[in-house]
Amino acid sequence: MNKHDETAENKLSGRRQELKSRRMPRKITMRHSKKILAAAGLLFATGAMGTAQADDDRNGTVLYTSATRGGRLSCIAVNVSKKALTITISIIDGTGTEPTVLAGPTQIVTDPGLEASLDLGQFTDPSSEGYCVFQLSGTRNRDDVRAVLVSNKATTQTLPDNSTFPYFITRVIEAH
Repeated sequence: MNKHDETAENKLSGRRQELKSRRMPRKITMRHSKKILAAAGLLFATGAMGTAQADDDRNGTVLYTSATRGGRLSCIAVNVSKKALTITISIIDGTGTEPTVLAGPTQIVTDPGLEASLDLGQFTDPSSEGYCVFQLSGTRNRDDVRAVLVSNKATTQTLPDNSTFPYFITRVIEAH
């Protein structure tokens, strides 16, 4: 073999390597392309499911207070988010075998910084027991609302000397 043949052989060998290196990425690219398309399909499908979920009005959460007694029960929620929320408030009596709605449900569109409320009874009414349910639409973040149940009772106590002593009781219970 002469020098000319070795150079030709090296060129041919170099050319084969170049062709192999060009072909390899195509196979890898095809495999990766299939994986990328499969991943894109999954992302598209899950994105479509998220949209369907939002269309079903599941973009919300529910907050509850514990129950208390009072002549006047007031459920109050303040929108502390940066967008308008729909807050639906109900006052529920949970003392029986089945929960009973005492007031509401009342749906209120509440702009940022404003409050929504629902009241039941008067300060001097006989005590009733209840808790608040706050259904939030437009957010899943419970921290977008501050909500409480305020129970009030104005009454008097008869003292041993038959004089009366008026007093006012207030309880504030936070919703979670």
